[in-house]
Amino acid sequence: MRLTRTHLSLATLCLLLVGFFIAQDLNGAPKAVRLGSAPIVEAGAAESTTNVETSTTAKSKTSAKLSAPLSPAVSAKSKVAKLGSPKLVAKLGAAKTAAPPAVKKSTADRAAEYKRLVEYFEMSSLGYVDLLIRAKTPEELEALQARAPSGRVVRSYARLFAQLVVSDPTDEPALDCLLFLSKYVGVEEIDEILLAVPGATEDMPTTQLDPYAMLLEHHANNAKLADFLRKMPAGESTNAFYKALFEKTRNPKIRAATGIPLYNYLVTAEKLEEAEQLVFEMSEDRYLDGVPVSKRPNGPSAQDWAEGKLRDLRLLAIGKTLPEVSAETLEGSMGSISDYRGKVVVLDVWATWCGPCVAMVPHEREMVERLKDEPFAILSVSCDADKETLTDFLETTSMPWDHWWCGQDSEFTKSLAIDKYPSIFVLDKEGVIRFKDIKGEELDAAVDSLLGLE
Repeated sequence: MRLTRTHLSLATLCLLLVGFFIAQDLNGAPKAVRLGSAPIVEAGAAESTTNVETSTTAKSKTSAKLSAPLSPAVSAKSKVAKLGSPKLVAKLGAAKTAAPPAVKKSTADRAAEYKRLVEYFEMSSLGYVDLLIRAKTPEELEALQARAPSGRVVRSYARLFAQLVVSDPTDEPALDCLLFLSKYVGVEEIDEILLAVPGATEDMPTTQLDPYAMLLEHHANNAKLADFLRKMPAGESTNAFYKALFEKTRNPKIRAATGIPLYNYLVTAEKLEEAEQLVFEMSEDRYLDGVPVSKRPNGPSAQDWAEGKLRDLRLLAIGKTLPEVSAETLEGSMGSISDYRGKVVVLDVWATWCGPCVAMVPHEREMVERLKDEPFAILSVSCDADKETLTDFLETTSMPWDHWWCGQDSEFTKSLAIDKYPSIFVLDKEGVIRFKDIKGEELDAAVDSLLGLE
């Protein structure tokens, strides 16, 4: 049989078809159709099927890369390059690339940043803060005013410290920043500075930018807070904060730092029942025994202070009979307050080193002279450490009335809950407390009323 060219063509075609089907059976891969540049697997194919085998050559890998779809960012860039107009890109639906999320700094990094800010502030203020701490005399303090940082410098640094607070109000560097701000900015202004931080209200509710709320929520037990409390302005908001912090904190220093001013407010507002409950709770808190309330060595603790105030409210209130107390006379014998029954008495607890006490002496001399024919007496009780200090003072200063000496932190001062000088008690002829802590014309009027000289 003679093979023609037509026969050869048909045989070649058959071989090609057989080879194609054999290759399909060996590969077992689904047939794919490409639309544009993205591969779309035909319906019915398994989703787990792989288009490129591990034995694919470098050439096929390159081909796969070229056939992969472009990312939105690359597409947008290409369109901008071709069209030359970002507006057209936006119209075509180009996606805006989101900024990467900010990495939260560690507490150590934030503490280092706070320290750097303080150092820079110091340099810009010519060492004002350091010199202010070291100043010992009024003259040195006055001379430092020329180096005080300007309002512009304070405001610029205040914003930087506020940014640290807002970024994470929970850690100790945030508290340090708040304490720094309190030195140069009024507490009532700190919340305004915090609210002015860019994006502050987006990151947290406005109520969380309140410095009082931050301190209560995150720093109620940090002992550093005690320094902040001493600088707080008087007012209803401050008193409410004192009360909330006193109830929440378990730090003895903070309980003392809030309890003492809160008690003073309650007494001034004549809320005596609340004041009594407050100092009773403090007197029962044994941890307050280790918290001093004065810088004097061996001075009273916060618990001692509370016990004295509780005694003051229960036994030394106006209308109560003064407890029987005694101290050493100048002659060395013991004198008792009951020895003065039948006289109107001004009991003056003082010390020779106390400026306001000494300032009262001229007026007391006038009272003694004016009322020399009346059943009236002034009794001054010195709390100087040494009796000799009192006797030396009396040799150079005329004080012609009765004097006792009790020393520091004595039973006399504890019995009368003495925590300031001078402490004045005005007693009627029966020894009942009628007035406390008055002087000048007010003292004159009180004594005259008790003597019937009005």
